[in-house]
Amino acid sequence: MKIGFRSCGTDQCVYLKGSDDNDVYVCLYVDDMIIAAKTSEQIKEIKMALKSAFKLKELGEAKFILGMEIYHDRTTGTLMINQTRYVDDVVIRFNQEDAKAVVNPRETGMKLSKTQSPTTDAEREGMRGNPYRLLIGCLLYITTCTRPKAAIRVLHYLKTTKDFGIVYSGNNGKVGLEAYTDADWGSNLDDRGSVSGDMIRFGGVPVVFKSKYQRTVVLSSAEAEYMTLGLCTQEVLCTRAMFKDLGHEQVGATQVWEDNQDAIALASNAGYNARTKHVNIRHHFIRENVARDIITVDFVGTEDQLADLLTKVLGTKRLKFLVEASGIRLKPAHH
Repeated sequence: MKIGFRSCGTDQCVYLKGSDDNDVYVCLYVDDMIIAAKTSEQIKEIKMALKSAFKLKELGEAKFILGMEIYHDRTTGTLMINQTRYVDDVVIRFNQEDAKAVVNPRETGMKLSKTQSPTTDAEREGMRGNPYRLLIGCLLYITTCTRPKAAIRVLHYLKTTKDFGIVYSGNNGKVGLEAYTDADWGSNLDDRGSVSGDMIRFGGVPVVFKSKYQRTVVLSSAEAEYMTLGLCTQEVLCTRAMFKDLGHEQVGATQVWEDNQDAIALASNAGYNARTKHVNIRHHFIRENVARDIITVDFVGTEDQLADLLTKVLGTKRLKFLVEASGIRLKPAHH
């Protein structure tokens, strides 16, 4: 703060200095730091200022931080992040180096339920020897950073696809946010809750991706989709706020793609009736944001619904299509 930085209101780990085309960004997490600016001179200036107050260890151009590898190709104007090294470490940690390659993280048709949990003392004792919670923690970290698809057999799948990551390009001309939202109605076998999936993209690649169970059990697929649309709207608002904090305020409404016509009608108020009044009122702030031109909700065919990736078990062909369409790519060989 003493050298002119201000904290990003939506993320206390991000600091910003400057305005217009002279912005300098500092991303700080505990004692790991990345400095981003348009020129090396700006970066050197910030380093000198920080060195006057703190002991710093310079590691050169950013190539690795918090388990993520960074590949910056200036000739093509692209930047890729992936977690190859972290996946390798997890594979070794759980003795899966010789695991058979799989191209789908979950067997098609596999159904999971709490009823499949250990029921006898002997079964529970056997489970205590499996580092299940530790593995889940490792997998959750991977999905939080660069890999929005994780399920059963996920470690074998990640081993097979460890060189995939997200590629951001400064040359594709896509500067606006867009969101995809989807729901898998009543898919939880234990309580018939639905699964929500949201993906927000910038420059044609993911910047936010989430999958979660809905707490409220609903009576139709339209209501499940509408509740997911409410969650997606919250994510859009947060993302737009962050872009504004970073000096890149979005102009115009964010396009939200939905594949359920009834949910779209609810968002426009055209389909509201007594049958849908039990949908929690907090989800109806969607309409306010549509009216304020913060979001616009339009139809996308199910075949092109990218959020489908986050809600259900998919066949291998469908999975591969959505992974590629979402902007997840294989690391170029020259890296």
